[in-house]
Amino acid sequence: MKQVIHYAVAAVLAVGLIACLNDDEHFVDFAGAGYVAELPYAANRDILKTVSVPASATSTVAPIDINIASPQPPTQDMAVTVAVDTAALTAYNTARGSAYVMLPATAYQLTNPTVTVPAGQRIATVTVNLLGAQVPASGGPYALPIRITAVPENVVISANYATQILVISRTP
Repeated sequence: MKQVIHYAVAAVLAVGLIACLNDDEHFVDFAGAGYVAELPYAANRDILKTVSVPASATSTVAPIDINIASPQPPTQDMAVTVAVDTAALTAYNTARGSAYVMLPATAYQLTNPTVTVPAGQRIATVTVNLLGAQVPASGGPYALPIRITAVPENVVISANYATQILVISRTP
């Protein structure tokens, strides 16, 4: 008799839990969500990314990954463009009471600001070349704000994760 009661309780619990899975009021269907371009470092870690640059280096590469977030990988190539955004650095400094200074234009190269995320994949990488000899030894801390500025019309730029700020740490 005890065993029958245990089976009955288990059956009632199983049916009750299965019924909760069909609750449309709390169910979010992501299948219809579109494409969102984002900077995954900012989404997973922080908007700030420290990059060490040797003072004697002619060029140090700082990669910036771009992710196309969606339920399924894109079915077509997606061209995404980034740019340096001084307003983003000003907004960051104002919001957090920090004092990052814009890296001088002679200290970096953003030679190919547009990358293509291939169909079937999610990530492409933009590279920023930091010129260590051109990074001033004093007057910092220096930062370089990079923002997603252009995407195909079927893609949305993330409202939260479209900006990454490279904090430049000059080493001897």
